[in-house]
Amino acid sequence: MNRYVVFGIIGIISGFIASLADVPLVKPGKPDPTLSVNGVNPWWADVTSKRFKISFWLSFLGQPGTYITMWLLADLIESGSAALALALRINTFIGCYTGLLCHVVFCLKPLLYQKLSKKMPDNEGSEVLKAIDPIIKVPSVIGFLSLWLGGTIIVVIAILTGALAVPKLCLLLNPVVSLIVLMILKKCGVKIIGALGVGFMLFSVLLMIAGM
Repeated sequence: MNRYVVFGIIGIISGFIASLADVPLVKPGKPDPTLSVNGVNPWWADVTSKRFKISFWLSFLGQPGTYITMWLLADLIESGSAALALALRINTFIGCYTGLLCHVVFCLKPLLYQKLSKKMPDNEGSEVLKAIDPIIKVPSVIGFLSLWLGGTIIVVIAILTGALAVPKLCLLLNPVVSLIVLMILKKCGVKIIGALGVGFMLFSVLLMIAGM
């Protein structure tokens, strides 16, 4: 068993942990609503603060393994295309800090709202928290572009050009595909976990295939 297989397994575990981090950010109960991290959600005051703390720690523990997966994919791509490997490393580096930064804010806002709701009217507490949104807007956009699209596009190009020597069927192993599949399952009434974490689990499977 080589290091790519070992870290691929670690990446799968890490991706699963990271995918669970989105679950506490979704409003509990039925019907199953969508993940909402923008603005202010009044239901935050009605749940235990533990769910948001757990969300942070799941993200904190899960994300590093997923980024190692991407870095090792870049190692494998480098022999076929140094430019694509460098692009993937840069994209991964950007995703590292924007991803965790955004998730910290997604967890802090509910915790702050719970405290503010006990000390001031809801509309005033909401206005205070909305002051955070302009600051996190740019990192959120950068994080979305790097984590969802950047890595996917680079890896797809690497597969299509042969820089990453895997079967073309491996084009399906990325976060965009995981999002499509999970959204279909959600429409069918199936409770889902975070699509981005699942997408990085697929990248980990790709690492294992490419590294064998």
